[in-house]
Amino acid sequence: MGVPARDEAERLPQLVASLAAQRDGAGRPLAPGAFEVVVLLNNCRDGSREALERAGRAHPGLRLHAVEVELAPPEAHVGRARQFVLDAACARFAALGRGGLILTTDADTRVPPDWVASAQAEVDAGADLVGGRVTLDPAERAALPPAVRRMFLLDIGYRRALEEVCALYAPCAWDPFPRHHQHFGACLAVTAAAYRRAGGLPPVPASEDVALVRAVEAVGGRVRHSYRFRAATSARVVGRASGGLADALGWWTGQAEAGAGVRVESAAAAERRLACLGRFVREHPSRPAPPELTHPPEPPPDEDADAIERVLRDLRVAAARLRALSLDNRLALPAPPPRTLTLAA
Repeated sequence: MGVPARDEAERLPQLVASLAAQRDGAGRPLAPGAFEVVVLLNNCRDGSREALERAGRAHPGLRLHAVEVELAPPEAHVGRARQFVLDAACARFAALGRGGLILTTDADTRVPPDWVASAQAEVDAGADLVGGRVTLDPAERAALPPAVRRMFLLDIGYRRALEEVCALYAPCAWDPFPRHHQHFGACLAVTAAAYRRAGGLPPVPASEDVALVRAVEAVGGRVRHSYRFRAATSARVVGRASGGLADALGWWTGQAEAGAGVRVESAAAAERRLACLGRFVREHPSRPAPPELTHPPEPPPDEDADAIERVLRDLRVAAARLRALSLDNRLALPAPPPRTLTLAA
Protein backbone atom coordinates (compact mmCIF):
# COMPACT_ATOMS: atom_id res chain seq x y z
CA MET A 1 0.00 0.00 0.00
CA GLY A 2 1.10 3.56 -0.56
CA VAL A 3 0.88 6.66 1.62
CA PRO A 4 1.90 10.16 0.47
CA ALA A 5 3.05 12.39 3.33
CA ARG A 6 4.25 15.95 3.72
CA ASP A 7 5.15 17.33 7.15
CA GLU A 8 3.12 14.75 9.08
CA ALA A 9 5.50 13.94 11.95
CA GLU A 10 2.72 14.32 14.50
CA ARG A 11 0.17 12.07 12.78
CA LEU A 12 2.22 9.38 11.03
CA PRO A 13 2.77 7.29 14.20
CA GLN A 14 -1.01 6.93 14.66
CA LEU A 15 -1.41 5.71 11.09
CA VAL A 16 1.46 3.25 11.43
CA ALA A 17 0.01 1.85 14.66
CA SER A 18 -3.37 1.31 12.98
CA LEU A 19 -1.74 -0.46 10.03
CA ALA A 20 0.26 -2.68 12.35
CA ALA A 21 -2.97 -3.79 14.06
CA GLN A 22 -4.57 -5.31 10.93
CA ARG A 23 -6.63 -8.50 11.34
CA ASP A 24 -8.24 -10.94 8.94
CA GLY A 25 -11.98 -11.53 8.58
CA ALA A 26 -11.96 -13.83 11.61
CA GLY A 27 -10.15 -11.30 13.80
CA ARG A 28 -6.75 -13.01 13.68
CA PRO A 29 -3.60 -10.89 13.19
CA LEU A 30 -2.47 -10.84 9.58
CA ALA A 31 0.66 -12.87 8.96
CA PRO A 32 3.94 -10.90 8.90
CA GLY A 33 4.58 -9.80 5.34
CA ALA A 34 0.93 -10.11 4.30
CA PHE A 35 1.25 -6.53 3.04
CA GLU A 36 3.90 -3.84 2.71
CA VAL A 37 3.64 -0.12 3.32
CA VAL A 38 5.50 2.50 1.28
CA VAL A 39 5.40 6.04 2.71
CA LEU A 40 6.53 8.77 0.33
CA LEU A 41 7.98 11.65 2.34
CA ASN A 42 7.40 14.50 -0.07
CA ASN A 43 9.42 17.67 0.62
CA CYS A 44 9.18 17.21 4.41
CA ARG A 45 10.72 19.76 6.80
CA ASP A 46 9.33 18.70 10.18
CA GLY A 47 11.13 15.48 11.09
CA SER A 48 8.60 13.18 9.44
CA ARG A 49 11.30 10.65 8.54
CA GLU A 50 12.52 10.38 12.12
CA ALA A 51 8.93 10.03 13.38
CA LEU A 52 8.28 7.30 10.81
CA GLU A 53 11.45 5.44 11.76
CA ARG A 54 10.50 5.51 15.45
CA ALA A 55 7.05 4.20 14.59
CA GLY A 56 8.59 1.43 12.52
CA ARG A 57 10.81 0.35 15.42
CA ALA A 58 7.75 0.24 17.67
CA HIS A 59 6.06 -2.17 15.23
CA PRO A 60 8.83 -4.43 13.90
CA GLY A 61 6.37 -6.88 12.33
CA LEU A 62 5.16 -4.26 9.85
CA ARG A 63 7.01 -4.09 6.54
CA LEU A 64 7.42 -0.34 6.39
CA HIS A 65 9.46 1.45 3.74
CA ALA A 66 10.23 5.17 3.76
CA VAL A 67 11.06 6.89 0.49
CA GLU A 68 12.23 10.47 0.85
CA VAL A 69 12.01 12.71 -2.23
CA GLU A 70 12.43 16.38 -3.00
CA LEU A 71 9.95 17.09 -5.77
CA ALA A 72 10.40 20.21 -7.88
CA PRO A 73 7.70 22.87 -7.33
CA PRO A 74 5.66 21.93 -10.45
CA GLU A 75 5.42 18.33 -9.17
CA ALA A 76 5.28 18.90 -5.41
CA HIS A 77 1.60 18.04 -5.08
CA VAL A 78 -0.46 15.12 -3.80
CA GLY A 79 -1.27 13.90 -7.29
CA ARG A 80 2.36 13.25 -8.14
CA ALA A 81 3.11 11.87 -4.68
CA ARG A 82 0.24 9.39 -4.77
CA GLN A 83 1.09 8.44 -8.35
CA PHE A 84 4.64 7.67 -7.20
CA VAL A 85 3.58 5.27 -4.45
CA LEU A 86 0.83 3.55 -6.45
CA ASP A 87 3.16 3.07 -9.42
CA ALA A 88 5.75 1.62 -7.03
CA ALA A 89 3.19 -0.82 -5.60
CA CYS A 90 2.10 -1.90 -9.07
CA ALA A 91 5.73 -2.40 -10.12
CA ARG A 92 6.32 -4.48 -7.00
CA PHE A 93 3.53 -6.89 -7.98
CA ALA A 94 4.89 -7.06 -11.53
CA ALA A 95 8.35 -7.93 -10.19
CA LEU A 96 6.81 -10.72 -8.09
CA GLY A 97 5.02 -11.99 -11.19
CA ARG A 98 1.54 -11.88 -9.71
CA GLY A 99 -1.47 -9.69 -9.19
CA GLY A 100 -2.52 -8.11 -5.96
CA LEU A 101 -4.41 -5.32 -4.25
CA ILE A 102 -3.05 -1.78 -3.99
CA LEU A 103 -4.39 0.26 -1.09
CA THR A 104 -3.79 3.90 -0.33
CA THR A 105 -4.60 6.22 2.54
CA ASP A 106 -3.40 9.57 3.86
CA ALA A 107 -0.87 10.32 6.54
CA ASP A 108 -3.45 12.14 8.73
CA THR A 109 -5.77 9.12 8.74
CA ARG A 110 -6.31 6.08 10.96
CA VAL A 111 -7.76 2.83 9.68
CA PRO A 112 -9.68 0.13 11.62
CA PRO A 113 -8.23 -3.35 12.19
CA ASP A 114 -10.28 -4.88 9.36
CA TRP A 115 -9.25 -2.25 6.78
CA VAL A 116 -7.18 -4.54 4.55
CA ALA A 117 -9.55 -7.49 5.00
CA SER A 118 -12.62 -5.40 4.14
CA ALA A 119 -11.08 -4.14 0.91
CA GLN A 120 -10.02 -7.66 -0.05
CA ALA A 121 -13.54 -8.97 0.64
CA GLU A 122 -15.04 -6.43 -1.77
CA VAL A 123 -12.51 -7.38 -4.45
CA ASP A 124 -13.24 -11.07 -3.86
CA ALA A 125 -16.91 -10.20 -4.47
CA GLY A 126 -16.05 -8.76 -7.89
CA ALA A 127 -14.91 -5.16 -7.45
CA ASP A 128 -11.91 -3.76 -9.32
CA LEU A 129 -11.74 -0.59 -7.23
CA VAL A 130 -13.18 0.06 -3.77
CA GLY A 131 -13.94 3.50 -2.42
CA GLY A 132 -14.18 3.45 1.35
CA ARG A 133 -16.32 5.50 3.72
CA VAL A 134 -14.27 8.36 5.14
CA THR A 135 -15.38 9.81 8.47
CA LEU A 136 -13.88 12.55 10.60
CA ASP A 137 -11.75 11.90 13.65
CA PRO A 138 -14.38 11.99 16.45
CA ALA A 139 -12.48 14.36 18.76
CA GLU A 140 -11.61 16.78 15.94
CA ARG A 141 -15.13 16.68 14.58
CA ALA A 142 -16.49 17.56 18.03
CA ALA A 143 -14.19 20.59 18.10
CA LEU A 144 -15.61 22.04 14.87
CA PRO A 145 -18.08 24.93 15.19
CA PRO A 146 -21.67 23.65 15.42
CA ALA A 147 -22.65 25.33 12.15
CA VAL A 148 -19.80 23.57 10.33
CA ARG A 149 -20.76 20.20 11.83
CA ARG A 150 -24.32 20.83 10.64
CA MET A 151 -23.15 21.59 7.10
CA PHE A 152 -20.98 18.47 7.11
CA LEU A 153 -23.90 16.28 8.19
CA LEU A 154 -26.25 17.93 5.68
CA ASP A 155 -23.78 17.19 2.90
CA ILE A 156 -23.47 13.54 3.95
CA GLY A 157 -27.26 13.19 4.07
CA TYR A 158 -27.67 14.91 0.70
CA ARG A 159 -25.05 12.70 -0.98
CA ARG A 160 -26.59 9.53 0.45
CA ALA A 161 -30.08 10.54 -0.71
CA LEU A 162 -28.68 11.32 -4.15
CA GLU A 163 -27.07 7.87 -4.29
CA GLU A 164 -30.38 6.22 -3.40
CA VAL A 165 -32.27 8.03 -6.16
CA CYS A 166 -29.45 7.15 -8.55
CA ALA A 167 -29.68 3.47 -7.57
CA LEU A 168 -33.45 3.51 -8.11
CA TYR A 169 -33.13 4.88 -11.65
CA ALA A 170 -29.86 3.19 -12.64
CA PRO A 171 -29.25 0.16 -10.39
CA CYS A 172 -25.74 -1.26 -10.50
CA ALA A 173 -25.25 -4.96 -9.80
CA TRP A 174 -21.75 -4.54 -8.36
CA ASP A 175 -22.45 -1.28 -6.48
CA PRO A 176 -25.94 -1.69 -4.99
CA PHE A 177 -27.53 0.63 -2.48
CA PRO A 178 -26.80 1.15 0.39
CA ARG A 179 -23.65 2.77 -0.86
CA HIS A 180 -21.94 6.12 -0.36
CA HIS A 181 -20.49 8.69 -2.75
CA GLN A 182 -16.85 8.72 -1.64
CA HIS A 183 -13.85 7.44 -3.55
CA PHE A 184 -11.14 9.48 -1.88
CA GLY A 185 -7.44 8.85 -1.39
CA ALA A 186 -7.84 8.49 2.36
CA CYS A 187 -9.54 5.11 1.82
CA LEU A 188 -9.09 3.59 -1.62
CA ALA A 189 -8.15 0.18 -2.98
CA VAL A 190 -7.61 -0.94 -6.58
CA THR A 191 -6.40 -4.20 -8.06
CA ALA A 192 -3.02 -4.06 -9.77
CA ALA A 193 -4.64 -5.41 -12.94
CA ALA A 194 -7.26 -2.64 -13.03
CA TYR A 195 -4.62 -0.03 -12.24
CA ARG A 196 -2.55 -1.15 -15.22
CA ARG A 197 -5.58 -1.31 -17.55
CA ALA A 198 -6.51 2.25 -16.58
CA GLY A 199 -3.02 3.49 -17.38
CA GLY A 200 -2.16 4.23 -13.77
CA LEU A 201 -3.02 7.32 -11.79
CA PRO A 202 -3.69 10.28 -14.11
CA PRO A 203 -1.06 13.05 -13.75
CA VAL A 204 -3.24 15.71 -12.14
CA PRO A 205 -2.26 18.01 -9.25
CA ALA A 206 -5.52 17.60 -7.30
CA SER A 207 -8.53 15.25 -7.13
CA GLU A 208 -6.23 12.50 -8.36
CA ASP A 209 -8.35 9.93 -6.54
CA VAL A 210 -11.47 10.92 -8.50
CA ALA A 211 -9.44 10.92 -11.72
CA LEU A 212 -8.30 7.34 -11.02
CA VAL A 213 -11.87 6.18 -10.43
CA ARG A 214 -13.00 7.68 -13.72
CA ALA A 215 -10.05 6.10 -15.52
CA VAL A 216 -10.93 2.67 -14.10
CA GLU A 217 -14.59 3.13 -15.04
CA ALA A 218 -13.60 4.20 -18.57
CA VAL A 219 -11.94 0.82 -19.19
CA GLY A 220 -14.93 -1.12 -17.83
CA GLY A 221 -13.74 -1.51 -14.24
CA ARG A 222 -16.22 -2.25 -11.47
CA VAL A 223 -16.21 0.37 -8.73
CA ARG A 224 -17.74 -0.42 -5.34
CA HIS A 225 -18.56 2.22 -2.69
CA SER A 226 -18.41 0.13 0.46
CA TYR A 227 -19.54 0.99 3.97
CA ARG A 228 -17.51 -1.80 5.54
CA PHE A 229 -14.24 -0.44 4.07
CA ARG A 230 -13.69 2.75 6.07
CA ALA A 231 -11.21 5.14 7.69
CA ALA A 232 -11.20 8.17 10.00
CA THR A 233 -9.31 11.25 8.87
CA SER A 234 -8.37 14.63 10.23
CA ALA A 235 -10.94 17.41 10.52
CA ARG A 236 -8.39 20.17 10.04
CA VAL A 237 -9.51 23.06 7.86
CA VAL A 238 -6.05 23.80 6.46
CA GLY A 239 -4.73 20.72 4.67
CA ARG A 240 -1.70 19.67 2.68
CA ALA A 241 -3.54 19.11 -0.62
CA SER A 242 -5.78 21.47 -2.56
CA GLY A 243 -9.27 20.27 -3.37
CA GLY A 244 -9.42 17.83 -0.47
CA LEU A 245 -11.60 17.44 2.61
CA ALA A 246 -9.77 20.23 4.43
CA ASP A 247 -10.74 22.64 1.66
CA ALA A 248 -14.38 21.57 1.97
CA LEU A 249 -14.31 22.05 5.74
CA GLY A 250 -12.63 25.42 5.27
CA TRP A 251 -15.27 26.49 2.76
CA TRP A 252 -18.10 25.39 5.07
CA THR A 253 -16.43 27.34 7.88
CA GLY A 254 -16.40 30.46 5.70
CA GLN A 255 -20.05 29.94 4.75
CA ALA A 256 -21.01 29.50 8.39
CA GLU A 257 -19.12 32.61 9.48
CA ALA A 258 -20.81 34.61 6.72
CA GLY A 259 -24.24 33.27 7.66
CA ALA A 260 -24.61 31.84 4.15
CA GLY A 261 -26.14 28.52 3.20
CA VAL A 262 -25.16 25.88 0.69
CA ARG A 263 -26.79 25.53 -2.71
CA VAL A 264 -26.65 22.32 -4.71
CA GLU A 265 -28.35 20.78 -7.73
CA SER A 266 -32.10 20.86 -7.09
CA ALA A 267 -33.98 17.62 -6.52
CA ALA A 268 -35.96 18.10 -9.74
CA ALA A 269 -32.80 18.68 -11.77
CA ALA A 270 -31.12 15.69 -10.13
CA GLU A 271 -34.09 13.46 -10.85
CA ARG A 272 -34.15 14.54 -14.52
CA ARG A 273 -30.43 13.83 -14.81
CA LEU A 274 -30.65 10.44 -13.09
CA ALA A 275 -33.68 9.37 -15.13
CA CYS A 276 -31.60 10.14 -18.23
CA LEU A 277 -28.79 8.07 -16.71
CA GLY A 278 -31.14 5.14 -16.18
CA ARG A 279 -32.31 5.27 -19.79
CA PHE A 280 -28.74 5.50 -21.04
CA VAL A 281 -27.67 2.49 -18.98
CA ARG A 282 -30.63 0.47 -20.27
CA GLU A 283 -29.93 1.37 -23.90
CA HIS A 284 -26.13 1.08 -23.68
CA PRO A 285 -25.37 -1.53 -20.97
CA SER A 286 -21.74 -2.03 -22.05
CA ARG A 287 -20.81 1.65 -22.40
CA PRO A 288 -19.59 3.93 -19.61
CA ALA A 289 -22.14 6.66 -18.94
CA PRO A 290 -21.04 10.23 -19.66
CA PRO A 291 -19.89 12.17 -16.57
CA GLU A 292 -22.57 14.83 -17.06
CA LEU A 293 -25.14 12.13 -16.18
CA THR A 294 -23.25 10.43 -13.36
CA HIS A 295 -21.97 13.50 -11.50
CA PRO A 296 -23.95 16.53 -10.27
CA PRO A 297 -22.73 19.85 -11.66
CA GLU A 298 -20.61 21.73 -9.13
CA PRO A 299 -21.50 24.49 -8.84
CA PRO A 300 -24.94 24.00 -10.38
CA PRO A 301 -26.39 26.61 -12.75
CA ASP A 302 -28.44 29.17 -10.86
CA GLU A 303 -31.66 28.02 -12.51
CA ASP A 304 -31.05 24.43 -11.32
CA ALA A 305 -29.88 25.24 -7.78
CA ASP A 306 -31.66 25.03 -4.46
CA ALA A 307 -30.85 25.12 -0.75
CA ILE A 308 -29.32 21.85 0.43
CA GLU A 309 -31.88 21.47 3.24
CA ARG A 310 -34.77 21.49 0.77
CA VAL A 311 -32.94 19.27 -1.70
CA LEU A 312 -32.27 16.65 0.98
CA ARG A 313 -35.96 16.64 1.98
CA ASP A 314 -37.16 16.48 -1.65
CA LEU A 315 -34.75 13.67 -2.56
CA ARG A 316 -36.02 11.60 0.35
CA VAL A 317 -39.59 12.17 -0.81
CA ALA A 318 -38.59 11.19 -4.36
CA ALA A 319 -36.88 8.02 -3.14
CA ALA A 320 -39.99 6.98 -1.19
CA ARG A 321 -42.14 7.53 -4.29
CA LEU A 322 -39.78 5.63 -6.58
CA ARG A 323 -39.36 2.64 -4.25
CA ALA A 324 -43.01 1.72 -4.80
CA LEU A 325 -42.53 1.44 -8.58
CA SER A 326 -40.83 -1.11 -10.82
CA LEU A 327 -37.77 0.02 -12.74
CA ASP A 328 -39.77 0.02 -15.99
CA ASN A 329 -42.34 2.33 -14.44
CA ARG A 330 -39.67 4.59 -12.97
CA LEU A 331 -38.03 5.07 -16.36
CA ALA A 332 -41.41 5.72 -18.00
CA LEU A 333 -42.21 8.61 -15.65
CA PRO A 334 -42.32 12.12 -17.12
CA ALA A 335 -39.42 14.34 -16.09
CA PRO A 336 -40.11 16.23 -12.82
CA PRO A 337 -40.91 19.90 -13.44
CA PRO A 338 -38.34 22.53 -12.46
CA ARG A 339 -38.77 24.00 -9.01
CA THR A 340 -39.58 27.65 -8.47
CA LEU A 341 -36.82 28.94 -6.24
CA THR A 342 -37.69 31.04 -3.19
CA LEU A 343 -34.20 31.48 -1.78
CA ALA A 344 -33.51 34.51 0.34
CA ALA A 345 -31.14 37.03 -1.20
